[in-house]
Amino acid sequence: MHWPLPDTPLIHTVHNFVSTQVSAPILHHSVRVGSLSQLIAEREQIDVPEDSIWAAALLHDVGTAVGQSSPQRFEVAGANAATELLKAQSGLSGVQLQEVWDAIALHTSPHIAEARGGLTRVIRLGVLMDFGKDVLPDAAEVRKELERAWPRADIERTLTNAVVQQALQVPEKAPAASWPNNLYVAHLQNPNHTGINPAF
Repeated sequence: MHWPLPDTPLIHTVHNFVSTQVSAPILHHSVRVGSLSQLIAEREQIDVPEDSIWAAALLHDVGTAVGQSSPQRFEVAGANAATELLKAQSGLSGVQLQEVWDAIALHTSPHIAEARGGLTRVIRLGVLMDFGKDVLPDAAEVRKELERAWPRADIERTLTNAVVQQALQVPEKAPAASWPNNLYVAHLQNPNHTGINPAF
């Protein structure tokens, strides 16, 4: 089982942009999240445009590479960058742009993202499924197949390091009661830890 990226001008543009911004592990994770989110939408019969799913999935972690000097946490910086990129493209309505922004900004927000439904829900569940949560009955098999095409390549440490490094430079990017703050605090408590951040 393997889903190629949609062969549309929008997704080609988005993929090309993301490929120049993030490391290979984060890019591979984002592609897997696109595939998983699309599958979840199909299984749960959530009517979300394919381009919206893939745009949000590919861009959901781009905030780890853009807006480093901004005080905004990486999810918000990424949502803003995604909106700016997508505004220049045709095909997405204002409502779809807002949905993509919401999905990216809320993808690390437990319960809120799932309860919001629509695109925000499928992106959140796609992220959780890629990080080991069995959202679907055949989750383990689906992950294994996707990882053959898009290897994990130590994504947990790569993503954590990207978020923590931004917070070390601009602590405002890790506000209290946020996922970036959890990672940041855990790093400060044990800066020499070489394994996966315990707050991941």
